[in-house]
Amino acid sequence: MTTIRDVAKRAGVSIAAVSRALNNYPDINADTKARILKVVEELRYYPKASARQLVTQRTHTIGVFYPSFDGQGMRQPFIAHVLDVFKNTMGDYGYDILLFSNTRAPFANFDMLDMVRYRDVDGVLLLGRPDESIHKLAEANVPLVGVDHTAQGVRTASVSSDNRRAMHDLVCTLHASGYRDIAFAHGPLDMPVSVERLQGFYSGMGRMGLTIHPEWIVNGTFHFEGGERAAERILAADKRPEIIVCASDGSAIGLMQRLLRAGLTIPNDIGVTGFDDVEACTYVYPQLTTIRQSKDQMGRTAAQVMVQLIDNKDAAPIHLTLPTELVVRQSTRPLLIAHENPTGLDTVLINSAT
Repeated sequence: MTTIRDVAKRAGVSIAAVSRALNNYPDINADTKARILKVVEELRYYPKASARQLVTQRTHTIGVFYPSFDGQGMRQPFIAHVLDVFKNTMGDYGYDILLFSNTRAPFANFDMLDMVRYRDVDGVLLLGRPDESIHKLAEANVPLVGVDHTAQGVRTASVSSDNRRAMHDLVCTLHASGYRDIAFAHGPLDMPVSVERLQGFYSGMGRMGLTIHPEWIVNGTFHFEGGERAAERILAADKRPEIIVCASDGSAIGLMQRLLRAGLTIPNDIGVTGFDDVEACTYVYPQLTTIRQSKDQMGRTAAQVMVQLIDNKDAAPIHLTLPTELVVRQSTRPLLIAHENPTGLDTVLINSAT
């Protein structure tokens, strides 16, 4: 079995130099480090994680909390994409990912902080619905990054899209394009991202002076089945809207399938929009008009700020909001993209993708 002594002897350096090269310390000559790493590869030397932890005081492991609140779990396309990019980026920094289970064995009464201490992770990524014990993590000075929700405290960060603005601007665009009767299928309202998108919808409707019909404001959740149920509720109303805005692509796709089964054509009888721009948007028929979130940038940014928080024990809170983009496809009529300015709204014609 190859040891660190073997590596040091082959490279002609001290054991301490090998350790510093493997742990990426900055105070080692670049040529020496390259020579050591070449020998490490040649001898296929893999230091034990426990030994590395003694030197660096880190496990180089990031815990991920993602409650499976809707039965989708990691099958939710947006979450899966962001987490995959986060995982790969953290890997470039030398970290592995640990997914926490919902059951939290071996102790059923463990909260988030208990799990973090039990598994001894260096930081935590929060996805999905916030847990009531998040504040304990912040108070315990645990590096904490939330995607689409915010924790308050030192060594905390949040990365999210500009959800309110995106939905506000979408409603303005629909109005500029001739739509007046607009329904909304929101997500679970105990999730901040859902509340922000609902607020943006109301803001846009108010900005354009449009009537809000309570019977058209329904829960579409974030998955296909929720979208189907939302469509059934909207179709049961006395009047049918011209377009249904959905808070996620999953619910929009499920909703479209239910509308098509009801004999309606999209977008001639009714339009549909989504939010996320997951890959399935271009494979359904008609292709889905949606708000694109920068999933790659979100995952990379979450990883980058995680490393900043781990490296700086006194880091101030970091809150980053990423822009979105409206992608016009076949599930809506050609749209006049509305841009607000101090004197009113400018518009430009955008044809649906073919």
